[in-house]
Amino acid sequence: MESNDEQFSDLPVTPSGATHRTPAADPLTQAGPGTPTDPRQQLRELERAEAAPYVDYPPTPWWNYPAVGFWTAAYAGTFAWWTLADGNPIVVCAVMIGLSALVGAYMGWYQRYHGAPPSLRGRKPREIRRAYAQYFVGVLVLVGLIVLAGWLLGAVAATVTAFLGAMGGFWIYERAYARAAAATKARLA
Repeated sequence: MESNDEQFSDLPVTPSGATHRTPAADPLTQAGPGTPTDPRQQLRELERAEAAPYVDYPPTPWWNYPAVGFWTAAYAGTFAWWTLADGNPIVVCAVMIGLSALVGAYMGWYQRYHGAPPSLRGRKPREIRRAYAQYFVGVLVLVGLIVLAGWLLGAVAATVTAFLGAMGGFWIYERAYARAAAATKARLA
């Protein structure tokens, strides 16, 4: 009977003296053991994997734009009615809770629809960061326009501004995001 040393003499030995079988190809680099790999290629693969949730996504349904507009109009209209027309605070709270529940239901649906939705936190491709920054600036501008319309023209004007601004703004944002996703894919190709 041969000794363990002879039986496993073809296996690599670790610094501690233990032997182990030669690993198969590395799934990340697709390189076999001992094959030199380009670190730049490995970094590019990691960047592609990080970018995947941001650039690989299903198309936005057509109804999403008016839904965002209606939700924003309902929110702004309720708030404007409460502040400008002395609305009943109990009704306002009930409507706001209902609107919040709608956002929760929408986000749950969107996560199932998208599969792996992008995160607002963490590292994201620079092109996508730009699109997010433009979106947040657009939201601030829209809020300012809604407040201005409500202050100058009343609750109905604020509601109409919210509907049109949110629907149109979201449509513009979706186009900017698609361009950013395409630019990210091209850069990482």
